[in-house]
Amino acid sequence: MSEITHGDPERGNNPEGNQALPAPNQPSQVESNFGDSSGPLFSIYSKTAEEEDNKNAERWKNDADGILIFTGLFSAAVATLLGVTVQDLRPNSQDTSAFYLGNIYGVLADPNATRPSIPSPVAKPPPFSPPRYAVWVNSLWFLSLVMSLSCALWATSLHQWARRYIRVTQPARCSPEKRARIRAFFADGVDKMHMPWAVEGLPALLHLSLFLFFGGLVIFLFNVDREVFLCVVSWIGLFSMVYGLITLLPLIRQDSPYYSPLSILTWFSYASIRYVAFKVLVSTTRRYSSIATWQRYCGLMYRYRGWMLGGVEKKAEETASELSSKIDVGILDWTISALGDDDSLERFIEAIPGFFNSKLVEDLREHLTTDIRGRLFFALDGFLDRTLSSNSVIDSVKLRRLDMSLNAMNLIPVSHVWSVLTNILFYHWDHVPLWHLGAIAMIDLLLSMRKA
Repeated sequence: MSEITHGDPERGNNPEGNQALPAPNQPSQVESNFGDSSGPLFSIYSKTAEEEDNKNAERWKNDADGILIFTGLFSAAVATLLGVTVQDLRPNSQDTSAFYLGNIYGVLADPNATRPSIPSPVAKPPPFSPPRYAVWVNSLWFLSLVMSLSCALWATSLHQWARRYIRVTQPARCSPEKRARIRAFFADGVDKMHMPWAVEGLPALLHLSLFLFFGGLVIFLFNVDREVFLCVVSWIGLFSMVYGLITLLPLIRQDSPYYSPLSILTWFSYASIRYVAFKVLVSTTRRYSSIATWQRYCGLMYRYRGWMLGGVEKKAEETASELSSKIDVGILDWTISALGDDDSLERFIEAIPGFFNSKLVEDLREHLTTDIRGRLFFALDGFLDRTLSSNSVIDSVKLRRLDMSLNAMNLIPVSHVWSVLTNILFYHWDHVPLWHLGAIAMIDLLLSMRKA
């Protein structure tokens, strides 16, 4: 007779006998890693961050590639010239030979000269001293070469940093919460260690090495040939003026696409000086000025502090916000000109009512010029003409496009609305499926006719 074995009350009826089953209300390890309710939000964060990180890493790599190409060519040119000028820093054996040959010739040239009974000591050449200009030229060019090679090493390291950042923050097999936290941890390190500043500092160092080379070239040519010197220094002077203008242009016009690596330093100095000045005013005028004046100084102080920390982009955001009405009109105009196919135009026309009624878009109708209104008319007229005359567009699409076009014309002060309605009533009336035309479309049609 077989013996019945009862399970251990502490272990339950587990056939293995050595592993406890999880409690009914306690999630398993797999569920806690991949089935937790926080997983969707972590996944959204990781996906969005992955797109941004890939763009930043690609931009860093592209900058590094361009710098590597330039430093390779530039370093080769500087090294070639240094091979010529470095000879001026050390004694030349030919000069020593020429000195002794000159002395021998002086003795042998006059056979009637009396010879002293005691031979005079052998004359020695004067101690060698390199020309001062040669010291300056080689110092500037060697420094330029070393800085250029340092930029190449820096650019190579930038490639490695970008690849490591992507590899660490985007592991292949990892739970959503772990991947998101790792990315947030390293992204915080990138911000705190000022990684963007390191990327921006690389071109600045390369530009500095180029100007050091220009300085050495000017000194070298000044001591070689004055005509060549004048030609080269004229171009360097013109280039320096243009470079200075490009550097200062973002301070004058924030929408300028031109800037140099020194523009960031120039803007930082400009904003810092103003920030310190108004900070001093806030501290000194608190007791002696009115509250309104003191508050205005405080506002300017914090404004320049934002410029100092946010760079030129911060000032550009403020300027764009102040000119939002004109910029919105430009956005509307550019969108009309850029869209070509009817599907894109349909989405554009459908978005017009929301754009004009938005609280973020102010005084749009007042800034619409006659040219923009004319382009709107031609876009609407051509869109409706192609839609209503096409046999490949079904009736429901025709009605939808007609309805949204009439809604757009109700909001846009188009002076040629009557022409659009005339084309519909007299040329495309047979193509309009009136038996499906809703009441809203008919009302919009009457309103448009009344406005015209």
